[in-house]
Amino acid sequence: MAVRPIRLFGDPVLRTPAEPVVDFDCRRHRNVVARGFDLHGEPVTVTGSDLLARCGQHETDHLDGILFVDRLDPETRRRALSEIREAPWAGTVRRSPHPTDGRAL
Repeated sequence: MAVRPIRLFGDPVLRTPAEPVVDFDCRRHRNVVARGFDLHGEPVTVTGSDLLARCGQHETDHLDGILFVDRLDPETRRRALSEIREAPWAGTVRRSPHPTDGRAL
C-alpha cells in the first residue's frame, strides 16, 4: 500500500467551529451491521442505527476513496469545491504523524 501525505479538506487545525449540519440530502441507510475480526482474529459485529449508522457509512466511504462532496448534486458540489479552492487553507498538505516505514506505533 502506498503511503501518501494527507491532503486536508477542511479547517486544518479545527480551530474554527463548523456550521451545524442540518440538511442531509444524501441518502443513507438508517441501520447498518459491520462484521469483521479483532486483533486476535475473533469475530466482531457492530450494529448501528440513526447517527451511528450514518457515521459508519461515512467512514466506509473514505475506505472506498469517496468524499462527502462526491455525493452532492452537481450544482452544490460545484459551489462547495469553488469555496474550498478559495479558502486560505486550500492546497495545504501535511505529513502523517504516524510511522510510514512499517514500524508499529
